[in-house]
This record gives sequence, structure tokens and C-alpha cells, in this order.
Amino acid sequence: MWCPTLYKLYILGYEGWKEMVQEAVKDDTNLQKELVLHVSTYGDISEALMWAHFYNVPKEYWPHSVRLLNDNPNNDRHQQANLQIESEDSWDNDEIPQVASYHKLNLSPDHIILVDAITEFERFLDNMQDVYLVGVDCEWKPTFGVQKSELALMQIATRNYVYILDVIQLSGKAPHLWQELGNFLFNNCDILKLGFAFTSDTSIIIHSLPHLSFNQNAGFLDVLSLWKQIEKNPNIKLPYEVQSGGPSLSTLVHLCLGRPLDKSDQFSNWEKRPLRQSQLEYAALDAYCLIQVYDVLKSCSETVGFPFDDTCYNLMSTTKFKKKKSKTLSKSKSKDVIKVNPQPPSPHYEPVPADKISFVCDTMLQGLGKSLRRCGIDSAILENNADHKECVRHYQDERRYILTRGQIFNMLMGYVPAGHCFNVQSDDIDEQLKLVLDYFNINVTKDHVFSRCQGCNSNSFIKLAKSTMNALAIESRKTRQIEMYDTELVDEATGFSSEEDFEDDYARPPVSYTRKWAVCTEEKIDLGLSMTRNGAKIQVDSVPTGVLEKYDIFYVCEDCGKVYWDGSHFERVLANRLQGIIL
Repeated sequence: MWCPTLYKLYILGYEGWKEMVQEAVKDDTNLQKELVLHVSTYGDISEALMWAHFYNVPKEYWPHSVRLLNDNPNNDRHQQANLQIESEDSWDNDEIPQVASYHKLNLSPDHIILVDAITEFERFLDNMQDVYLVGVDCEWKPTFGVQKSELALMQIATRNYVYILDVIQLSGKAPHLWQELGNFLFNNCDILKLGFAFTSDTSIIIHSLPHLSFNQNAGFLDVLSLWKQIEKNPNIKLPYEVQSGGPSLSTLVHLCLGRPLDKSDQFSNWEKRPLRQSQLEYAALDAYCLIQVYDVLKSCSETVGFPFDDTCYNLMSTTKFKKKKSKTLSKSKSKDVIKVNPQPPSPHYEPVPADKISFVCDTMLQGLGKSLRRCGIDSAILENNADHKECVRHYQDERRYILTRGQIFNMLMGYVPAGHCFNVQSDDIDEQLKLVLDYFNINVTKDHVFSRCQGCNSNSFIKLAKSTMNALAIESRKTRQIEMYDTELVDEATGFSSEEDFEDDYARPPVSYTRKWAVCTEEKIDLGLSMTRNGAKIQVDSVPTGVLEKYDIFYVCEDCGKVYWDGSHFERVLANRLQGIIL
């Protein structure tokens, strides 16, 4: 059981070491005796004595040095002093890392948020809506033998906060919230997700969170792979030098930020509750530092003209796409392709109403497509692994302007007239929206906002009264014999977006009768089958009971059955994300 590696853990992180010792030894009396023996053999006699008392190991199994210390705790016996000296000399001090200081988390403690309850989970999801870059890391208890590890924590860091999701407390609760997290974050190409050698994390997430589906091709960037690519360029110099160290996150942090990570709590019992403050800080920093090193790698790359964004894009692309590219491009030509062609002038000199223009968004701009739909703009969105040339088909068949980015812009712009393909040069979704609106000279008014379904892009809705919605809900739950939250919940649109919003006593915005949508009355639905006239199942089970009781009018998308209602979210969007955009 005892080995130099465990000793290093003992030196680097004593609290975590104690937790893992107890986890490994448990009630096995033979292991308890062995623990006392080996701890004393490797030099810490007082620690061995502590474990002897902790496990009530009979004295006849105590090593001689441990008995001496127990009988004479003042350490004044000559032979005991000699034993202490010998035990200290038995260690190879070169094996013990000597580090003067470590990289620290530069966030205040109140910006490290432990999410361990349903209400906190909902608030976390609401706060993540405007994020476009996150660092992701996971923690689980080390296991001995063949026992399968279970995910204990998932850390999601933004530039201002780190959210630590307590999977132990939440994994079996509120599957709809895990589904929502998967939909808007882990399946969203427009949120860049940074990880470090994320394969093992991915495996344990899939095993431990069956309700959380995610696509590894949807905006995941392995910072380790990025580091390896940057190292190949001799012109890029990171700010600090490190004499030794393998390809670890701690080494990369040292190179970029000047100090390594403190790994004292790495081998903690992450399943034990409550978590220590040092564990929370360790977990938070492991995710947050990914954003910090990403910024340094980007800055150092761009200083020497290295195509950082294109490198990231290639690393995140599917294997099939990368192989295709490597066959067609030689090293001598690759530098020319990296250069992005200039953007032609806009085809619109006069203002265009939001409901009179349409777009197709390439795979990397799915979040932008949803933002355009929020503004009432007709926007088709390519699926994650769709061929980029699908954009050209949408242009030819439906005369949609193409929105893409990077090298793909060079390819697609050749298929359409000048100005009909736009290169979106920002990572921030809100900034992307402003760039598109400015370039195409689009006017968005309040009447356009939320006039399209953000799920399927339709602008045809059915207006239902509260009594009809409640009747549909009762019938649906009765016939399906399900509980309300057993079905997949859809994204909330004009309804409340968190538990806090739902409880607020905001006055609802009046229904806009001039809103740019097509609304028909409820006789256009099949109440018996709970379907729209277009054959879409009305997603009544996605509407929480509190909303059914609070609001009088609901709107159902005719094409996909998604349910909307007028709530405080409408005014919040106007005051925040769309501020300065709405006329």
C-alpha cells in the first residue's frame, strides 16, 4: 500500500492524504497495522503513532520507534533521537518538490459559487446565458483497484465567476436542468469550451450524467493540443521559462503565468461533504486557469503573426475535415489559405426591416442564429456536422445571405455575389449580432423581438387561453402517466428564466398586437391529440405548473409545438442584450 508516490501526496497535501488513507484502509485491520509500520519506516514516527491510536492498533504490532515515542513523548531518549535522525536521512530529498510559491486564483471568494441545490442550479443556468468562453474541469475521488470512478464535481469557469456543480448532490435531481445545460452549453458551437486533456473527463461525464448529452465536436478546444501546436513555431516565446516539467497543466500555467499550480488537493476524497475551502479553491483554479493560459497563448501567437484563431478552429474541427484538408493543401500553400479575403461592401445602402431579410448561419455561428431569431430575423442554422457548402444551397434555394467565419469565408464567398457572404470576426455573440446588423443595415424594432420561434425559426403561432393549456396539461399527464419533469424541457423564451424571475412581482409587458408574426386562434389545433394543424405535438409538459397558473395567454409554435408566454424576460432582453440595438 505504501510507496514513494503516496509519500509525495502526503507531503504535498496532508489533508487529502489523510482522507485517501482512510478511504483505502477502512476497517481492514491488516492494512491498519501495515499503515503504522510503513509510516514509521519512512520517517514520520509521530504520524505513525497518531494512526496507531486512531485505529486502536494493538501495541504488540507497533514498531519499536513508535512505542518509544508513545512512552516518552518529550523525545529526550538518546536512542529515540538517533532513530529520528536515521528516519529523516532515509528520505531522498530530491524527490520532494521544493516550490517557493504557487499561482493563485485572482477572484474574490464570493465569485466562487458552489451549486449544490436546485434553485442554485437554475440561477447558474440563467447567469450563463450571455457567456461565450468557459473553462471546464472535473474532479472525482481516486480509486484503488478496479472500482469505477464517479464524478463528484464539475467546474465551469467564466471570466468573472467559477461555478462548482456538486454532482454528488445534483446528479439524480432535476434531469431537465442537466438537459438544458447540455443543450445550451455542451452542444453549442458558439460557446468555446476549454479543457486540458479532456478525454478522461468526457468519459466520466458520460458515465455519471446520463441526462447530460454533449457533442465533443461542438466547440471543445483541448488546450494541451493547442500548446503542442504552438510549440512547433520557434518564433512564439511564452513569458516564462521552466527548467523541467512534463506536458501538464501546472507546467503550462508556470510557462504562461509565472508560477505552477498547487496540486495539494488533487488526490482528495472529492465525495466527502462538506468540501474544504482549499478544495473549492483548487477546483475553481483548475478551471479558471484554462482561460488565463488561453489568453496568454493567444496574445503570444498574435504578436508574431501566428494564425491562432485558425489553429483553434482546425483543432476543433472533425477528424474527417482535418484529413480532407491535409490531402489537398501542401505546407507551402497553407500559409496563403490562412489569409482571409477582405470583406466586400454591404449590398444594402438603405435600412432593411428585420422581417424583410433572411440568413443562413454556418456551424460555428449557431448562437448568432438564435440571437437573430430573437430579433425576428429569418435565420436557418446548420447542424453541428453539416457540410459548409449547405450554406450555398440555402442561398440558391431561398436567397439567404451567408454568415460564416475564417477560412470557410474564402471558399463560400466564391459561390455568391459580392456582399452576400459575411465574415463574422468576433467570438462574442452580442458583438457578432451588432456586426451583422450594422453591415446589412438592418432595423430591429420591439415588434420584431420574439416574433420567431427560437427553436425552429417559424413565425406562425397559435394563441391559447390558460383554461385550454391546463386542459391539455391534465390530459397529457393522465394519458402518458408521467410526471411533469420526466419529459425533455425546452428553452424558455418570453417566460421567466430563473426561479428568482418567477417569484418577482414584475408587471407583464402587454402583448404586442403589431408584432411581426402570424397568430391564429385555438380552434386551429386538435385538442384531442394535442397537436397543431401542422402536425406538431404541443409541448405542454415543458411548461412548469407555476407558469400555467400565473399567465393567462400562451403562444404555441405551429411548426414544432414549443410553448411561449409573455413574462419579465422580454423586458430584460430589451434592457440588456438588445440595448442599443432596438429602434
